[in-house]
Amino acid sequence: MWIVGGALIVLLAVIALVAGGGKKSKSKASPPPGTARALVVPVDRARTVVVAPCSTPVQTTARNTAAGRATPGATTVVLPKATGVRTLLVPDCLAKTGATNAAGDLPSAAFVVPGSERPTEGEAGSVAVNGVAARAKLILPDGSRATDIVVPPCSKKSSSKGRTDVLSAAKGSPDLVVAPSC
Repeated sequence: MWIVGGALIVLLAVIALVAGGGKKSKSKASPPPGTARALVVPVDRARTVVVAPCSTPVQTTARNTAAGRATPGATTVVLPKATGVRTLLVPDCLAKTGATNAAGDLPSAAFVVPGSERPTEGEAGSVAVNGVAARAKLILPDGSRATDIVVPPCSKKSSSKGRTDVLSAAKGSPDLVVAPSC
């Protein structure tokens, strides 16, 4: 009787092992689709980042910023002088709403990532923070004199490969940088 009971337990263990799968292989998760642009800014001086609204030409926002005027719907973030860099995530515009959110009532936005270190890049050069992935990166180089940075949000799906643009000041206006469109 004990032999039959022991055999039954061994048989059930073998069935559980086979049904449970044994050794499982780990698959690499692909990075989430790009939903934002990352802007990396040295804060060796105070800087102002202005995110152009989805429905406004970036040139309008750049002209207003250079003249010290606000652009309706633009998001403005002032970064105080400190050490290291600050990283901002600028959400893409949604095609259906022409805004950065599904409700269509947020024409621009920017999220300042905590910390002062350069962000760690993941697979395909993406930067992901709290579920928001940025494959396109904008970098203001160390030593730049620019104090005002205008960034248009992307309005198209990001490509699968990361794109990095190094920003430079506009001719005749060393204090202003206008990031390229996506």
